[in-house]
Amino acid sequence: MDPYSIVLFVHLLALLIAAMASSLAFYAALQLRRATTPPEAALWGHLIGSVVPVFPVATLTLLGSGAYLTQEQWSWHTPWIDAGMVGLALIAVCGSGIEASRGRALDRELQTVGMSTRARSLLHDPYAWSAKVTTLTLMLGVMFVMSTKPGGLGSAVTIVVAVVVGPLAAVPFWSSSNRSRSQPSELAAAGSGPGDVGSGDQP
Repeated sequence: MDPYSIVLFVHLLALLIAAMASSLAFYAALQLRRATTPPEAALWGHLIGSVVPVFPVATLTLLGSGAYLTQEQWSWHTPWIDAGMVGLALIAVCGSGIEASRGRALDRELQTVGMSTRARSLLHDPYAWSAKVTTLTLMLGVMFVMSTKPGGLGSAVTIVVAVVVGPLAAVPFWSSSNRSRSQPSELAAAGSGPGDVGSGDQP
C-alpha cells in the first residue's frame, strides 16, 4: 500500500468526522433553540461545547493531508482544490468567528441573568443561524468539488451557491417559535422576586 492511498484515506476520514460533528452540533443547536430553562439550555450547550474541539483537529488534518495529496499528484493551481481551500477557510470564519462569538454571548447571558429576553433572542440569532447553516452548505460544496473535480467556473459557482443558499436556508430558524410556550415561565419568574430569579436561573 503506497503512502498516497493512506493519506487519501486519512483525508476522507477527517472529512467524514467533520461532517458527523457538524450534524451532531446542528442537532444540539436545534434542541438548544427550543430550550425554555437555563439547565435545559446548559445541557445542549455543553454537548455543542464537547463537539467544538473536533473541528480544528479535522480542519488541520484536512489541510495537512490535502497539501500532501496536492503536492504528490495535483497542482496548487487546480481549480477544485483552490475552491476546497476557500470553502474550508469560510467554514472556519463561520464557526470560529461568527458562531463562537454569538455562543459566548449566550453563555454569559445564561450564567449572569438566566433565560432572559436577550438569551431567547440569542437562541434565534440570525447571524449565528446563518453561519451554522452556511457551514453545512459549504461542507456539502467542498465534498461536491472534491468528488466531481469541476473546472474553474464550476468550482467557483459551487462555493458561491453554498454561501448564498446557507443564509437563505437559515431564515426559518430566525423566528422565536417557542416564545408563546415560554411565556408562563417568564411570568412565574417575574412574580418570584429578584432573589429567586437570581438563584434559580443559574445553569
